[in-house]
Amino acid sequence: MFGNFIFPEQPFISDVGSNTRVPSTLDVANSRLAPRIRVLKDLHVNEKGDFVVYWMTATRRYKYNAALERAIEIALAINKPLLVVEGVSIRHRWTSERVITFMVQGLVENIEIFRELPVSYLPWVENHKDSGDGLLRRISERASAMVIDDYPTYLPLWVQKRAAKTTNVRLEGVDSTGIIPMQLSEKEFSTAHSFRRFVQKNLLRAFESSPKERPFDGVETDLEVDGGLLEEILDATKFDSTPLEWMWRVAQGGTIGRSALAPLDIDHDVKAVRSKIGGSREARIRLDSFLHAKLERYDVGRNDTDDGAASGLSPWIHFGHISSYEILHSILEKEGWTPGDLDEESTGRGSRAGWWGLSPGAEAFVDQLITWRELGYNFAFHRDDHYSVDSIPEWANATLSDHSDDRSVTYTFDQIEAAETDDEVWNAAQRQLMEEGLIHNYLRMLWGKRILEWAPSPHEAAEWMIKLNDRWALDGRDPNSYTGIFWVMGRHDRPWGPKRPVFGSVRYMSSANTKRKLKLDGYLEQWSVSPNPRRGSR
Repeated sequence: MFGNFIFPEQPFISDVGSNTRVPSTLDVANSRLAPRIRVLKDLHVNEKGDFVVYWMTATRRYKYNAALERAIEIALAINKPLLVVEGVSIRHRWTSERVITFMVQGLVENIEIFRELPVSYLPWVENHKDSGDGLLRRISERASAMVIDDYPTYLPLWVQKRAAKTTNVRLEGVDSTGIIPMQLSEKEFSTAHSFRRFVQKNLLRAFESSPKERPFDGVETDLEVDGGLLEEILDATKFDSTPLEWMWRVAQGGTIGRSALAPLDIDHDVKAVRSKIGGSREARIRLDSFLHAKLERYDVGRNDTDDGAASGLSPWIHFGHISSYEILHSILEKEGWTPGDLDEESTGRGSRAGWWGLSPGAEAFVDQLITWRELGYNFAFHRDDHYSVDSIPEWANATLSDHSDDRSVTYTFDQIEAAETDDEVWNAAQRQLMEEGLIHNYLRMLWGKRILEWAPSPHEAAEWMIKLNDRWALDGRDPNSYTGIFWVMGRHDRPWGPKRPVFGSVRYMSSANTKRKLKLDGYLEQWSVSPNPRRGSR
């Protein structure tokens, strides 16, 4: 069966009883999850510690969570309870009502889920911009070992680096970002084709380290921290708990949620999206809808703007509310797939379609889910400049520089953010971004190409795209977002001819051509006028 192949039931790394000497180190090589584990601080386990800590920063879910699974392994191995800490930070540049509401909705759901599990779960939301770092350090002082999500960009990466600097116990980063463990490759890939070849050669190997659907399956030990001890620890660490009633109000969204968020120092102009509710439950509802109503026609209908076949799952994937493993598993089960369906003769050739042995719609979606999405994670993992224009290929940098003075039409950043251009298609895409927190898949590419054309320089174009996307998009601040932005400028692409003003040899897109390709009447009517007043930049 596919399920048994992908998700093998493996024993934990050891079965240490209360009378067994606690090991001073844990051998990662003995763990089935080894390809997903990085030792960030190679210290001995603190035998006097009170618990193992899993600091949840990016994989904000119970199911298919390799970091949680590894934390359970360690807790069982050293006979310690497990404390799961999930915090919502307000210390990053683009924190807003939109981001906080979506995250808290997932957090409130996790409270319900973890209440039924044999583990201690501590949810909290920062109420000022210097609280979380100290809490991480203070909690770690009482820990035997720590696990944190391994994530290659933005705030989770910053927290990961701070943890490595401030903690004095063994610290491991565990990767739950995708199907292919990020450290499985030794370098970044410059094209989707080359990465697809790597995926095809290493897929079955990657499956061996796949996270279990339910990390606590087969675990009979109660890993909860004693209630009295936990209360004493929280008092000692000066933990500022977040009232459950306040979190519930934020999760309601609308007027109730905005009122609760009002005291926080966040971007209050970027409001929550009422039609998009954070959390694993909502993600699975949308996944089921996609599987039954859209997957079959994904290959031909994903670019449609009216009743299109796109999944719309990117915000939930970005915030860790659903795993790409769960999505892939659901698709392969629906298709009745087994490893024998793989086209072994073409393995490693990088074929875009046909290698999986799936229906055309499923094959096209899986390529997007793994090849294109994880190409961004691969690049971010290996390149510290993944969110910089410095990351584009030399040929792209040269041709954009050569044509930097070709611009005949420019706009200010404020005009662009407010969708005040002469391009109705672009304006519609920007309005959708501001109101719904995303842009239709195909139009997001056009959105970036036109900003490159209008900004005063390629460097400023990159800055503007990042500012707009990271501020307004629910799935912004993500390796996949930065991949899309810099694809606009030639990353993971090739030179195209003929050379054009501004673009040079970088792939060109225009609104006129887009109108001919897509049926946009309904889309343009929906987003012809922004329902909100113009907002200034932050």
